[in-house]
Formats: sequence, structure tokens, C-alpha cells
Amino acid sequence: MSDAANEIQTASALVGRVFCGPEAQLPDMLDARERRAAMQRTLLAGARDGESLLSITLSIPGPHKTSDVLERVFDELVDQAVAALDGAAMRERTSLGGVSGPELMMLVELEPFELKRRVSAVEETHPLGRLADLDVLGRTGDTLFSVQRTEIGLTPRRCLICDGEAKACARSRAHTVLEMQEKIAEIISQGGYI
Repeated sequence: MSDAANEIQTASALVGRVFCGPEAQLPDMLDARERRAAMQRTLLAGARDGESLLSITLSIPGPHKTSDVLERVFDELVDQAVAALDGAAMRERTSLGGVSGPELMMLVELEPFELKRRVSAVEETHPLGRLADLDVLGRTGDTLFSVQRTEIGLTPRRCLICDGEAKACARSRAHTVLEMQEKIAEIISQGGYI
């Protein structure tokens, strides 16, 4: 077998190990988005002064959002995000999940921009960080807001494949789901999580 054929077979085997969980359908994803937004509103409504909401999910394209491997990756990223809080008090930890993938939300005793600075370090430096969605939300009166990376001096998220702006690639569907899954499986394998 040629080297190219071996690489394709290896990539295919890795993708199969990572993306072997149940398949999420569009209604599952829409339901998860609604459920997440409702829980975020509820948690922030009960936030104390000086608290922000940290919402942790994985950035996984395609229909397979959870598997044993992806759950381990998620747990590692949660551990890293908690370590990045550097002892800040956490309250109201709420886990969600299902076929749409694992989710964790927690109120953290940090101002939103400081919380975003701390957890963004995980996205920027951890070998699995590019697979994390570490969203920070705050509240001003009855208005909820999300802190963007650019608001703390970071560039927008980069595409895993071409290093362009991730949102632009996602909007234009510049890369196939399989290409993205292969890259994600490679990142997870290189990090030693397979």
C-alpha cells in the first residue's frame, strides 16, 4: 500500500473513532440552541454583582457532536477552563447535553471582560483549545451581552483548514464536513486524546 493510501486509511480510522456517536438532526440542534439560550437567561437573571456566565461547548461541525472521545476532549477543556479561572469562585454549574453535544454553564465571580481574557488563553494555548467554544456572557440591567474575542484584543477565530476567518469559512461552506472532521481528529490524536 502506498504512503498516500496509508494516510487516507489512517485519517479515515481516526475520524471513525472520534465521530462514532449518535447523529444530531436539525431539530436536535435547534432545540439545544433554544434550551441553552433559556438556561443562559435564567442563570444570568440570578447572577450576583460581579458575576459573569461561562458557557462551554465544543466547536464540532457535522451531525456527530458527541462520542466517548469527544466527551474526554470536553472534560479536558472544562478542566483547563476551570484552571484558567485561577481560583475565582464558581456557582450554579449546570450541565446539558445529549446528541447535540456536551455543554456546561457556570456563574463565575469575575467581570465579563476579565473572564473572557482568562478563558481565551485556553483557546489560544491548549493543544485542543481550537475545538472549544468558551463563550462569556454578562448582563447590564435586563440586557444580556456576549463578549467577543476582538473586544479583548484578540483576532477572530481562525479556520482549522485554511487559517482564514472561521465564521467566513463556515458561512461560505468553504470546507466539507469530512475535511473538518479529519482535521479535528488529527488535532485530538496529536494531543494524545485518542
